[in-house]
Amino acid sequence: MPTISRRSLLQVSGAAVPLLLSSRWALAQDKFPGKPITLIVPQPAGGDADVVCRSLQAKMQEVLGQPVVIDNRGGAGGNIGTALGAKAAPDGYTVTFVNQGTMALNPTLYPNPGYKVENFAPVTWLTSIDLVIVAHPSVPAGNLKELLELARKEPGKYTFGTAGNGSANHLAGEMLKSMAKVDITHVPYKGGGPAIIALLGGEISTVFAFPLAALPHIKAGKLKALAVTGKKRAKALPDVPTVAESGVGGYEFVSWMGLVVPKGTPEAAIQRIHSAAAAALKDKDVADRLSAGMTEPVGAGPKQFGELIAREGDRWSRMIRQFGMKID
Repeated sequence: MPTISRRSLLQVSGAAVPLLLSSRWALAQDKFPGKPITLIVPQPAGGDADVVCRSLQAKMQEVLGQPVVIDNRGGAGGNIGTALGAKAAPDGYTVTFVNQGTMALNPTLYPNPGYKVENFAPVTWLTSIDLVIVAHPSVPAGNLKELLELARKEPGKYTFGTAGNGSANHLAGEMLKSMAKVDITHVPYKGGGPAIIALLGGEISTVFAFPLAALPHIKAGKLKALAVTGKKRAKALPDVPTVAESGVGGYEFVSWMGLVVPKGTPEAAIQRIHSAAAAALKDKDVADRLSAGMTEPVGAGPKQFGELIAREGDRWSRMIRQFGMKID
């Protein structure tokens, strides 16, 4: 009987180790997720980002078969929470909510936001959103055209609050100031929710708001809508003109939201998370709630979302340089 040397046995066993590990990894991915998933939301509770994520939460949990734990980490225009997501293990168990601000604006606005866009792999393009410019009832203007006339007469008197320096609504406001040639003072907050609270309290004149957070207060008569930033009027606010209709021709600002994971996350995990998010967006109750809030569900996958991020990053980096905006 032929004998097998100890060296041959070691060679055979050594070759088998990668195969064994690979098989175990594949099995683990087939069973993904095997524990709760953390969804980092880089904005405080109560803002637009938080509202969208909590709208999706229940259906995503149902599809994934595991809890989706929302972790609000607001501050620095979304940089703090986004940087935390970039440093997470690439295993699919940490997902980060992103938007136009964190993926297309901050990398140019901030010298060191704490992360790079290439640190992430795209998962799902969630929504497309027009903003609504809302004012405190004490502001003596019934629409944006009247507010702009007041602002020209008293430069710097009126203010606009945003979710923070470098946020999407900050850039929307700067665009309006530049195109309308008015001086309205920017007041940054640590998220969209705090900005709305400040407006309700009369601390500021206006907010370039995400509709999900602002519409309940508009309907309750606590805030008044002056204009919407999209190309056409919103179904939810048919009597409110667009910015372009208010005398600022060519103005259009549409924001977006999505989900990403750390680069290197297994493709199987990415597809599983995307499937859950897409299913949640197709749920009638979720879709109706978002649409009623001027937030249109998209549900596009990793490829399309990655292309959007690249396209928007290029577009807004040029726009930011044109406006001369910079945050130290």
